[in-house]
This record gives sequence, structure tokens and C-alpha cells, in this order.
Amino acid sequence: MSFPSPLEVLRRLTLGRAALLTATAWVTVQHGVQQALRLGTNVVLARLLAPELLGTMLLINTLRTGGELLSDVGIGQSIVSDERGRDPKFFNTAWTIQIIRGALLFAVALLITRPLAELYDSPQLTVLLPVAALVFLISGFTSPSKFLLQKDMQVRRLAMLGIGMAISSSAIHIALAMYTPTIWALIFGLLLSTTGGTLASFFLLDWKMHAIRIDKESARSIVGFGKWVFVSSLIYFAAMNFDRLYLAGAVPFAVLGIYGIARTFADAITQLFLRISRMIIFPKVAAARGQIPDLRRRILPVRRVALCAMALGLAALVSLADEFIYLAYDARYRAAGIFLPVLLVGAWFAILASIAEAMMLGIGKSSSMAFSNGAKFVIVVATVPVLLPTAGMLAATAALVVGEAARYAVLAWRKRAHGISFIRQDMAATAVLLIAIVVFRELTHVIGLTTGILGWIAEARDQLA
Repeated sequence: MSFPSPLEVLRRLTLGRAALLTATAWVTVQHGVQQALRLGTNVVLARLLAPELLGTMLLINTLRTGGELLSDVGIGQSIVSDERGRDPKFFNTAWTIQIIRGALLFAVALLITRPLAELYDSPQLTVLLPVAALVFLISGFTSPSKFLLQKDMQVRRLAMLGIGMAISSSAIHIALAMYTPTIWALIFGLLLSTTGGTLASFFLLDWKMHAIRIDKESARSIVGFGKWVFVSSLIYFAAMNFDRLYLAGAVPFAVLGIYGIARTFADAITQLFLRISRMIIFPKVAAARGQIPDLRRRILPVRRVALCAMALGLAALVSLADEFIYLAYDARYRAAGIFLPVLLVGAWFAILASIAEAMMLGIGKSSSMAFSNGAKFVIVVATVPVLLPTAGMLAATAALVVGEAARYAVLAWRKRAHGISFIRQDMAATAVLLIAIVVFRELTHVIGLTTGILGWIAEARDQLA
């Protein structure tokens, strides 16, 4: 058996790191462009539409996301992780299961429309939900080609598709809102942008490779792998969206819309690292499943620097979050500036949890996702309904931070059992984040940009009184 020379090993390592950095850069650029367009569109729509319309659409989108997650059987993850992912039998079985899933979701949405309208005391949902549910039929036909590209780390092509879809979606939503400043601008914007994305997905690879078929062995493999993904997705949806669903029935839709503004910005941060974790860390760990100790040693120093940089960047965002809301939105949305800094602190623990989830998924321990999301769900369900009527919206929002911290803690414990723990590194970075928030806020107060820590607290008390 021949072994590569030291120079060859160095060359491969250098190329591997370069490819990883390039892939990360493309994911970051894609997410940055998408979120810039999304947030810019959000600002424009907030000026064109009333807060209660944004609140209604937030509920509809939450229910839509719930339907997708509650029926997730790990189709994409199966294609990425399974060696047969490129096999036409496996690929088309996954696509066919996805189509069937979309049709079933549409049927279920029609059945539960009236009960949901009565639950939220909103008769308009009896008309809005059936139309919005068409998105399930449309997205069900989306080509799984993107998962093959993800498997092969062809991030650039996926990034270009994502950027193109984001541009068209923003243009469609703004144009419709200018034409008809009603809830229908948001509903039809969702349907048209989803249709465009579905059609575009067939041009990623050869569209002729698609065929509706079911291979029993492939189906068993997909369902077998996806059983814990299904359980995890179910709990994930409940944990991540309980606040939206609960608040929709506990506060006016206008307040929900304001809260949704803050959630949109906080989610933009967490989604970036979720995407990096799923697109890069998950495939990398899956490919090196038998060399985890060596992998941990290699990434330890790089991870330390990256976490500290993320902590400092997020601290800067937290310290300026309220002032950004006051600048970008009119007085109707001012309370979002109080919710956003709190949600951004929760985003830190969500980032750590997303990285941990990708590693656990990469070594085939998808059950960890279910347990961690379950911990967050228990805390949120036990605290938000109690805190909202007794201590107000800010306290209920803070409960989400505690829930995210619990989610991360469970994953950190599970990672330690498999020899891939980074707990000391994570705690050090968390300390950097908290200290930097205080320092940045006081520095921005000195130069006249913000009100400082004490002013921050006073503003929150006045806004939510």
C-alpha cells in the first residue's frame, strides 16, 4: 500500500480548506443578499400595509411552515446522506414521496380551515387559508436536484438560484402591495414566488431525469432514516413557533405584526448559520464519520476564532438594534425595537445549537434534534402563557432566550457523549458576547448614537408600560 507524500497531504489539506472557505463564502453571500432583500421588502411592506395585515400573514406563514415541518420525513437529508442518493430509483422515489406529501398537506389544510378560523376568531381565514394552501401543491413538485448539488458541495449554483428567487419574490410582493394594499398582495405574492422557485429548480440538473415512481427499498430507506427527522421536525415546529401561535390568540393581530417584525430580523441571523450548518458542516461531518476525533482537532482553532468573531458581530447588532428599528420603521412599529435585542441574544444560542445539530446529524444521531427541541418546547410552553398576562410581552420574549439556551445545553451534553464537545469554547464565546454588548452599548452612548444601558432599560419600561 502506498501513502501520499507530506507535500501531497499538505496540498490536499490546503485545497480542502480553500473549497470549504469558498463554499462558506457563497452561502454567506446568498444569505446576505436574500436577507437584505427580505428585510428591505419587509420595511417597504410595513409602510404600504397595515400592521394587522402583517400579523395575519405571520399566522398564515406559521401554519404553512407547520404543515411542512409536521410532515417532514427527511427526504432531502436522505438524498444527502445516503450513498444511493444519485441513483434514479432513489432520487425519483424521494420526489414522488414529496409530491404525495404536498397533496396530503393541501387536503389537510382544507379540512382544518374552519376549526382554525374559529380558534383564532377570524372569519377571514376561511377564505385565506384554502388559497394559501395551494402552496403545498406547488412546492410538492419542486425538484430534489438541489439536494444532489448539496451532496456534491456545489454551493455556487444553489446560491445563484436562491438569489434569483429572492429578487423575484421581493419584486412580486412589492408590486402587488402597491397595486392592492390588502392581504391578497401577500397571499398571491407567496403563490407566485413559490411557483417561480419550483419551475427554476428543474433547471439545476437535467429535467428529463424526473419520473414519478416508487421503489420499495428506497422508500423504506427514506422513511427509516426520516423517522427521527419527522419527530424532530414536529417538536422543532412546536418549539420554534409556539410563541407565534399562542400570541395570535392572546394579543391583537397588530401587536403580532409588530412582534413579527422583530422575529424577522432575529431569524435572519439564525437562518444564516442554520444554512451554513446544513449546507457545509452536515455533509462534511457525514463524509468524515469514521474520523471524528481527528476532525475535531482540526477544526478546534478555526472554530474558536469564528465564534469570537460571531460574538463580537452579534453584540454590535444587539447594541444598535433598537435604534435601527426606530430609523427604519414608523412610530406604529416602535415596540419592535424593544423585542429585537432580546431575540438577538436568543439567536446566539440558536446559532450554537444549529452548529451542534449539524454535527449530530452528520454522525447519524438525528434523535438529538428531537430531544433538544423538546427541551425548548417544554420551557416555552411552561413560561410564555404565564409571563404574558402577568409580566408582559418583554418577559414572554425573554422566555424564548431561556428556551434556546436549554436547547443548546441538551445538544452540548449529547455531543460530549460522542467525543465532539466544544463546551469550554462555547462558554468563553458566550462570555465575550455578553461583555461586548455592554461595552458596545456604552461606547455608542458616549458618541451619541444610543441611550446607554440605563436608557435602554428606561425605554423598554416606557414602551411596554
